[in-house]
Amino acid sequence: MFHGQYESSIDDKGRVILPAKLRDSMDEESDGAGFYITFGPDGCIELCTPAEWNRRVKALRKAPFARARARRFQRTMSSLTEQNHLDKQGRLRISQNLLEQAGITREVAVIGNFDVIEIWCRERWQTMKTEALQEFKNDAEQLFGPPPEA
Repeated sequence: MFHGQYESSIDDKGRVILPAKLRDSMDEESDGAGFYITFGPDGCIELCTPAEWNRRVKALRKAPFARARARRFQRTMSSLTEQNHLDKQGRLRISQNLLEQAGITREVAVIGNFDVIEIWCRERWQTMKTEALQEFKNDAEQLFGPPPEA
């Protein structure tokens, strides 16, 4: 399970160093080696372990093939996905195509989000985080119910 927020940057070759705490959270025996790197629906880059990616593909395949919208989503997701491994320095190369889709040029926020690692354009993450914190209490109550009476 991944968690935490870290600052990093993309080098001239499109590589990002994954923080040691996130690398240490990986279990290659159960999760598989390397990452599937894809564009996330919230505008970030998502890093999925092979095990998580297989869960997602299984769910995507349940979408009704007869629906054009499902096919479009599957096609877009597949075309914006690549696979890569960390190098010996803990760096992961991300294609220019994915970096452009996520609006990333240099400075990034690397976020552990339970089953995935997210890489955000730092400015976009700050905006998202500010909005999320403003609604944090309301979101918690809507998703999980009101707090118990004391």
